[in-house]
Amino acid sequence: MFVSVLLFCLTYSVYGFTPNSHLSQADVLRYKSFYRPVPFNTLIDEIKSKDVETIYFTPLMDSVIAEDAAENDNVLNDYTATKITPFVSNYIVDKANEKEVQTVFLQQPPPNIFESTFTGGIQLINTFFFPAILIYSVFAAMRARNMMNNPGQFMNNGAVNRPSIFGGGGSDNFEKDNMLKSNITLDSFAGSNEIFQECTEIVSYLKNGTIYENAGAEIPKGILLEGPPGTGKTLLAKAIASEAEANFISIAASEFVELYVGLGAQKIRALFKRARENKPCIIFIDEIDAVGRQRGAGINMGNDEREQTLNQLLAEMDGFADNENVLIMAATNRKDVLDPALLRPGRFDRLLNVPLPDVTSRLSILNVHAKNKNFAYDVDFNTLADLTGGFSGAQLKNLLNEGAIHAAREGNTEISVANLLEALDKLIVGIVKKNDTRDYESRKRVAIHETGHALLAALCDKYFDLKKVSIQSTYNGAGGYTIFNEKRNISESGLYTKDLLIKRLMVALGGKAAETILYGEDHVSVGAVQDLKQANDLAKKMIGNFGMGTKLEVFYNDEMDNGTPFLGRSLSSGGGNSESTRFEFDTEVLALVNEAYTMAKNHLMQHKGTLNKVVEDLLEKDILIGNEISNYILEESN
Repeated sequence: MFVSVLLFCLTYSVYGFTPNSHLSQADVLRYKSFYRPVPFNTLIDEIKSKDVETIYFTPLMDSVIAEDAAENDNVLNDYTATKITPFVSNYIVDKANEKEVQTVFLQQPPPNIFESTFTGGIQLINTFFFPAILIYSVFAAMRARNMMNNPGQFMNNGAVNRPSIFGGGGSDNFEKDNMLKSNITLDSFAGSNEIFQECTEIVSYLKNGTIYENAGAEIPKGILLEGPPGTGKTLLAKAIASEAEANFISIAASEFVELYVGLGAQKIRALFKRARENKPCIIFIDEIDAVGRQRGAGINMGNDEREQTLNQLLAEMDGFADNENVLIMAATNRKDVLDPALLRPGRFDRLLNVPLPDVTSRLSILNVHAKNKNFAYDVDFNTLADLTGGFSGAQLKNLLNEGAIHAAREGNTEISVANLLEALDKLIVGIVKKNDTRDYESRKRVAIHETGHALLAALCDKYFDLKKVSIQSTYNGAGGYTIFNEKRNISESGLYTKDLLIKRLMVALGGKAAETILYGEDHVSVGAVQDLKQANDLAKKMIGNFGMGTKLEVFYNDEMDNGTPFLGRSLSSGGGNSESTRFEFDTEVLALVNEAYTMAKNHLMQHKGTLNKVVEDLLEKDILIGNEISNYILEESN
């Protein structure tokens, strides 16, 4: 009965208002409560297909009202509203003129049409739905009284049927919304071919398990996807589930973290119970380090709710329960903090490392995400792949999206090279300020500092590719920036030599060195604080982790290795190195940084003339590309 009343009220509210004619320009504002909100792309499609008769622009150019071209008796189907920004208004007018769609600019500023739509809905509810709600309340009260009079029919095995911990109807039922069929295939993954082959093999396990069993092979029980954020770990898990035609349960490990003891373990039991009821099934636990951290790592070295949850997870993964045709997959970017019991064979049998994409993989990822976008003819994805070393798949997708946003902001439908470069700068250095309020002396000091970095990077062209240097300030606090990266053969191999790393130290200290040469030691600014931090951190790794010291040639500093990043263990274990070793370590680090700083000053003094020329040119143009600075060096040598 309640459903019937609702349907009647809804039908009356939608179709009960039926003016017989289209609205005039003056009447457009009167029926603002009946506009259907549509997105911008839908509006453009309707204009192109001539489904729109008239476009009404609000005075502030923040929204448009579109009149349907079809004859309709219902105002609710005749008019739509779309939020816009002023810079796309010309684009809408152009498209409307192409399709001979009338455009009208309203003179009277209307109220917020989207807010009014909501208000109109509230009025309809007050008018038509209140009686239905009253009727429902009466039925609910009657049902509650029956529960009090007949409590036995609402009991289950002698216990009250309490709400599920996941929102379902039973005490141990996993929420059905978490169960889904993934429609993502492995073809959606663009990256390493080796990773693709591993995933294909996993799918073969699940679909053709009998073949492997006949050969005496056991199907893996668990697969751990490990790698940096944004590399496609979750995508791979969904693709494997889709290819294997298995049910897919996805959950974040943080959902198991509870305040009260026992609730997390209860959720684990409910999760695995639901998976067994829906075989074949893949359980995917994202960010498993939230519950899988090593036990005994707290300050009191005792047990807690998280450890009870982990114990239950270990028991479910390798217990007495029948987990056949149930595959557990998990993802993390902190494999080093996981409990060893999770990583042993029989639980997570296979570790699948998903690294950051190399240049070939970046190119394929860019091609995948570029399919639904329009690019100018001169956009070269090979060059873009070279410029994006160290980017993850998610960052590459975001880069193309930012480029599309920049193009739309300019009213263009094609993404140009300039749009992509602007988006790349935004992702690397932040939003650049358009209005520079600094005085000449401040800009000159920044130019000197950045030229020091850029000139040294250009001089070390054996190792580095200088992309650009700028004195444009950004909203992240930088007064300027220099962009360079290692040669492709170096970055792809990862084989960094001591000479290369010293050159990186030298480039990092180039800004301070340039200020010292042109201003003197007493007038060096604090702009080098981040440079000093980066240089000292790199020097510590060179001495403590890479064995690049003079006296400490075979030394390895355990204190710098984040193998046990736990407060409790660090408090109990104490330092592993003696005082004399620590003193020697600090001495070598300081000597290495001083050596690089001296090299930076000497190189800049030898090219002081070029340094001054680049500073003057940079003050005039604000931005210089790497080739321009290299040309200055060539002119000086000739």
